[in-house]
Amino acid sequence: MARLAGVSQTTVSLVLNDASRKVGLSEATQQRVREAALQLGYTPNSVARNLRRRRTNTLTFICPDLSNPYFAEVMGAAQRAAQEKGYLLDILAAQDAADKLRAVARMRSGVSDGVITSAPTQAIWEELKSLTRQGFPCVTLQDQGEDASIPCVGVDLEAGGHMATRHLLDCGYRRIGHVCAHQSHPLRRQERVHGYRRALLEAGLEHRPAWEIEVPNSPEGGVEAVGRLLTLPSPRPEALFVFNDQMAIGVLHALRRHGLRVPEDMAVVGFDGIALTGFGNPTLTTVEHPRQELGRQAAISLIERLEGVERPEPHSLLPGRLLIRESCGGLKRSGLLEGVAA
Repeated sequence: MARLAGVSQTTVSLVLNDASRKVGLSEATQQRVREAALQLGYTPNSVARNLRRRRTNTLTFICPDLSNPYFAEVMGAAQRAAQEKGYLLDILAAQDAADKLRAVARMRSGVSDGVITSAPTQAIWEELKSLTRQGFPCVTLQDQGEDASIPCVGVDLEAGGHMATRHLLDCGYRRIGHVCAHQSHPLRRQERVHGYRRALLEAGLEHRPAWEIEVPNSPEGGVEAVGRLLTLPSPRPEALFVFNDQMAIGVLHALRRHGLRVPEDMAVVGFDGIALTGFGNPTLTTVEHPRQELGRQAAISLIERLEGVERPEPHSLLPGRLLIRESCGGLKRSGLLEGVAA
């Protein structure tokens, strides 16, 4: 850039760091540097500059769904952990991958000292890697890439999917379907559906793609799944493992609306363990995540990176536990009580 503008590298640095007026550089010289930067597509490294100058004592949590109680609990725990360490935690909503990419890119403006987010696309992962190389700490939730410089805090999703399906099998069900969410997580090597399929395989049961119903990640998606399920030819599933609790709530609503009893006509197991699931009729069997610990560890991991603390193992994978309630018939069939650990 210095060669293109016909100036020294020091002059380039002065112009790009808004210090040219202090040393009396002419407007013409400043203009040549700015034109060269524009021609080369150069973007000033505001992240590194802000980190050298000062810190904001603010962290950022990029949330994909503010309406989901699951994320409210995770973010609440992260906020408390950050406050204990003297930081504020800002929440940015990003409903889709494009929104999330823009939110991550916004970190270059120096508005925050670090970011917690998931990385559902390769583009977001590359942006996080770029920020990390510039000295900006990042922590991912659930999405673990090849680069160990970005810590990941997550829940063992495959083990949870296996646990939920195994419980339905233990209750005597053999025709088990899975309601899954539209998603694309190329960095997520293990998912709920893999545990579901593994449990079926271990039980010697056929995996039926038609029984894996993919719908939007919302209660409305659960309603849609039931509508599609009822159009399947006989025999249909007699039990469902559902991607998460908010979708499972939609499933329960739709089953009641169609006159089907739970668990007599259809057993249901959810995933996440949000508090509302214990107050429905019937109460929902679910795989509970340690949501408070997930948020706390994400915030602590980010602060440790910011303060130069290196963990021997940068990635944390937390276990889930099975909460057996009324929606799967497990209380009657097995005599087990709510709160059984995996």
